[in-house]
Amino acid sequence: MRAVRASLLARAGSVAAVAALAGGGVLFASGAASAAAGHGHAKAPTTLHVSNKLVAHNHHRADALTGVLRSHRKGVAAETITLEGRAGAHRKWVAMGTGTTGSDGSVTFTVALPSKKTQFEMVFAGDSTHRKSHSNVVLLKK
Repeated sequence: MRAVRASLLARAGSVAAVAALAGGGVLFASGAASAAAGHGHAKAPTTLHVSNKLVAHNHHRADALTGVLRSHRKGVAAETITLEGRAGAHRKWVAMGTGTTGSDGSVTFTVALPSKKTQFEMVFAGDSTHRKSHSNVVLLKK
């Protein structure tokens, strides 16, 4: 299937080249560059990992969930991360809040200890240069 796409793209490029040459050659360079840029750009992969720690000063009524967003082993800054949770037998994840990664790619959410077993995960929706990713799941219980 890709060979067909490439040949169609090549045909379109040939038509553009002929039209551009007839018009003086200036349009050929910009048309070919924009066609190549639209198909050749790959998004960088990301990983998102979550860990939790008890919040000591809160008489063990809260946990701090810390996530780190990385791409090519480096923290990714200024990205929005969504904390999702599901409690008990519920199958559907529910957005519980959002946060922004710091310069090292980390983001922390403080959550009250739930009255029943609750699973949490963090989600990065991706952007124009990075692929989306989901974290591991952390289980909290009272």
